[in-house]
Amino acid sequence: MKRTFLILILLFPLVLFAQRETDANLLGHVTNAKTGEHLPYAQVQIMGTTIGAITDETGHFHIANCPEGLHTVIVHALGYKQMQQPVTLKRNNTLEVNFQLEPDAIALNQVVVTATQHAVSRMEAPAIVGVIDRQQLEAQNALNLADGLRQQTGVCIENTCQNCGAFNVRLNGLDGAYSQVLIDSRSINSALASVYLLEQLPAAMIEQIEVLRGGGSALYGSNAIAGVINVITREPLRNTASISNTTALLGNNAIDWSNAFNATVVSDNRKAGIALYGHNRQRSPYDRDGDGFSELPLLKVRMLGLRGFLRTGLHSKLNLEYHNIHDYRRGGNDFDLPSNQALVSEGGEHDIHSAQLKWDWLASNGLSHLSAFASTQYVDRQSYYGEREPDEPFGNAYGFTTDLTTNTGVLYSRRFNKFLFMPAELTAGAEYTLDRLADRTLQPADSLQQHTAVASLYVQNEWHNEHWNLLVGLRADRHTLLAHPVFSPRFNLRYAPSHHLVFRAGYSSGFRAPQLYDEDLHVGAVNGQLYKVENTENLREERSHSISLSTDFCFHLGKVEGDLLVEGFYTQINDAFVLQQQFGTADTNDPYIRYYRSNTDGAHVGGINTELRLTLTDQLQFQLGATLQRSRYAGQGKEWSPNRYEQRLERVPDHYAHLALTYNPTPRWSLLLNGTLTGPMLVYHTIADDDDGSKHAGHGIIQQVTTPSFFDLSLKLSHRFPLTASTSLELSGGIQNIFDSFQSDFDSGHERDASFIYGPTRPRTLFLSLKLSI
Repeated sequence: MKRTFLILILLFPLVLFAQRETDANLLGHVTNAKTGEHLPYAQVQIMGTTIGAITDETGHFHIANCPEGLHTVIVHALGYKQMQQPVTLKRNNTLEVNFQLEPDAIALNQVVVTATQHAVSRMEAPAIVGVIDRQQLEAQNALNLADGLRQQTGVCIENTCQNCGAFNVRLNGLDGAYSQVLIDSRSINSALASVYLLEQLPAAMIEQIEVLRGGGSALYGSNAIAGVINVITREPLRNTASISNTTALLGNNAIDWSNAFNATVVSDNRKAGIALYGHNRQRSPYDRDGDGFSELPLLKVRMLGLRGFLRTGLHSKLNLEYHNIHDYRRGGNDFDLPSNQALVSEGGEHDIHSAQLKWDWLASNGLSHLSAFASTQYVDRQSYYGEREPDEPFGNAYGFTTDLTTNTGVLYSRRFNKFLFMPAELTAGAEYTLDRLADRTLQPADSLQQHTAVASLYVQNEWHNEHWNLLVGLRADRHTLLAHPVFSPRFNLRYAPSHHLVFRAGYSSGFRAPQLYDEDLHVGAVNGQLYKVENTENLREERSHSISLSTDFCFHLGKVEGDLLVEGFYTQINDAFVLQQQFGTADTNDPYIRYYRSNTDGAHVGGINTELRLTLTDQLQFQLGATLQRSRYAGQGKEWSPNRYEQRLERVPDHYAHLALTYNPTPRWSLLLNGTLTGPMLVYHTIADDDDGSKHAGHGIIQQVTTPSFFDLSLKLSHRFPLTASTSLELSGGIQNIFDSFQSDFDSGHERDASFIYGPTRPRTLFLSLKLSI
């Protein structure tokens, strides 16, 4: 019996692979509707099936043994509008169909999934989704996720620690802890992993970044109050390979060396494929003021990963994604010595394993779609955060942390030609997320165990036609740290009176659970003094209410194509979390400065996002994005010093902007000029209060600092050298932060406040890149 069962298991994939030989074939070519040129590497897909093809170097395609009957063929290519066409396929018959794609110069018709959990054109999505594709990442010379997000409206990125180099991303004026980072639409990034995630995820693995601004908790649960950043990994589509190197010089004393590779292999029958990617980066510490202590830490990041698919049938497909990140970072001084012999050393070594498995089934009529998924992430961190007293031979501030996260669930969607009063798409799903974190130091009293589980159900329905979209959704989350379930409703309305004008309105509710180990928990050194974050008793969850109104206008002025987006947003947070230092009762023998996370009366953020994109000619494109906003605590605000309160949220500029100018005089030459503007913001600076400069837990003097504005402008020039018909070498170089717009008042010495850092994340940097593509 066992032997028979084993044979059946081994034969099961062969049964799934069985495909009826129809000899119904589809062939043709894809061309640029404007120039008539053939388009290589365009995707041709038969809707409702897993069958498709990629056009070759000459723009032609061929699909054999197609299913019989009436079908819809979808064709899309990067930089072009998607096209659909009905076809009738017959047994033992070959049909030729040719497609002409319209250029999408201002990228309004990019396909996104983050807004609704199913693929839809950006212009037809009921909520605004910003997109950074692979071409933009390469044009910006982006090394990682953080670099890719710099040119996105409503997004502000900064370094928050001189020692460990932690990054923070802010969407619509809210701190990074209010944003959810996804990989292929799945949330597996735990609080521990998210601290350095922006710098750890390399551009080598990214096909597209989708940014959903505004509340996303109705689809994605806790921490999606400000929005969602969805990293779509590279999918194997054709046989190709590339290897690249970027060498950069930061200021005059730090080298940043980065290598990346990509390779994709697809079987001749397109039933299986795999994409392999890797990244290796090493950056020496950067010391801005010459005091021997780093402003940017030593960094060594290695990443290996893959994404593959197996077509298990005519209407089903299995997808697998796995990557491993090894991250070592260290800031402070005396880098030639072990961490425990330095006066100040802060950093850690992370080993992260992430895997996802997803099975997709499509109904033969193309109306239903079912996905079952499972994902997991394991983080092993060894850290050292602390100082060594000058009269002591060694320090002992070691930490050991492990974190296991799993996420499983199902997602079902069904399209209706008419549901009640309009065509509609229903989406429903269930998820279960489990997180097991253990953190300890050499002091047993500092050990921490945090086990959480979240069970979620969600449903939404989107009615839509040519002019209207009406989306209503609800999510229920049962979190083990909360005494009751949390319900997060969602409502979106889209009205398009013409193809050139779109109005949108939206409301969403969200929440953030009061877990102890969160992104803002950081064991670090302030003036050489350790500090920790703890939760107060009876800490309640944060609840949010967000609304948005926007107008999207696409226009043509002669040969100029453009798009103007204006969006107003407002978020009200009830029981907002705030970190406050313990004043007046600290034990001078306590090795830590202690901060407590507590609830305030609340907070509110409101503002306007504006984005303008212009295609002036076929060779010249311009983009400008700007945000004006105001972030304030309600009531008396945060107690930042004994009996002194502040309503302004820390580290949130009231205005920020970005611009990009791209000029391609020939297909081989490219010039990119881009920049970011960061306005003034409030930061806190802890200084000594003793005449001898010594520090005691809880006894430092805190100052408020309003930072100056910064303008970070970069220039890149690249040229592509064709070597053969399918091989090319690209050489590029340039300057980042041309004007060296960088903080000028860093603390110095081992007693410095390492968290007193703001502004651009790198000084003037020269770089040179080489990329070989096959």
